[in-house]
Amino acid sequence: MPMVPRVSVVIPTYNRATVLPRAIRSVLSQDHPDFEVIVVDDCSTDNTREVVAQFSDSRLRFVEHEKNKGAGAARNTGIRAAKGELIAFQDSDDEWLDGKLSRQVAALIAAGDDCVCVYCTLINYGRDSNAILGGRRVVCVPGPEFGMQQLEGDLSDVLLSGSLVSTQTMLCKKKDLERVGGFDERLSNLIDWDLCLRLSEIGSFCFVDIPLVNTYTQNDSISSLSRKLPYSQLRILNKLKRRDPERYETNPLIADRLGRVGWWLGKIGHTARGEILLRASLSAQPLRLKTWGRLLGNRILSLRRGN
Repeated sequence: MPMVPRVSVVIPTYNRATVLPRAIRSVLSQDHPDFEVIVVDDCSTDNTREVVAQFSDSRLRFVEHEKNKGAGAARNTGIRAAKGELIAFQDSDDEWLDGKLSRQVAALIAAGDDCVCVYCTLINYGRDSNAILGGRRVVCVPGPEFGMQQLEGDLSDVLLSGSLVSTQTMLCKKKDLERVGGFDERLSNLIDWDLCLRLSEIGSFCFVDIPLVNTYTQNDSISSLSRKLPYSQLRILNKLKRRDPERYETNPLIADRLGRVGWWLGKIGHTARGEILLRASLSAQPLRLKTWGRLLGNRILSLRRGN
């Protein structure tokens, strides 16, 4: 890798013309000496093209989809178009802080060849640690409850407990993103978690323990599509099962997540499918009392609904 590697920053966007300039400016103001910015418009119906055209900066490129494909597909388009050895991601409604890119590039170079991702702390406005939405809610991700031993190195098991890494905080090598197949375009959400699980199977992570990203949760943010969450989690778990069946059958973290997904499916009306997952969880962890309680609750929901 060159001493000053080129970074391609991918910004997917869809109908975010009002907030997109903030995201673009926060990237263009970075002090890393060699980077490009690729805005991928996922077939917006607002004036996104005109907004991007207002920036007269040779580092900025604009790519358009002919039809709406989703955030994962837009990011993959950006990866394919990237000319840099390194790839970073920004969301069109968020903001990088000064020094974000240069700090992460330095950390990646220092971490060595085994490192597949450098990420950092972000501050989320509009949501608290209990995922409650509201204008005065603020949360630090990952929070202080995590020790550094949980945030760096081999995260393949740590990530099974949940996502620690948001896309806006990531810096990766293009070759590693291509190796794991990029983003899953069929997922509605949890796209970053799925990618990081696959990256963790081929290398280590490095963490910059400084808030370098501000994110702003909106009512129509992908992360707020809660009814689709269990389906996304189920797809991710099924993929993991295909990649590593033995780990899937024996890892208690996977069993616990199966139980949680089964419970969520029951709550949104799919109690029969929820029962299957809860039973699978209990077959791996028969002494898990919380899962037994979820199974009982799921059956009560089924009776109430006449299933």
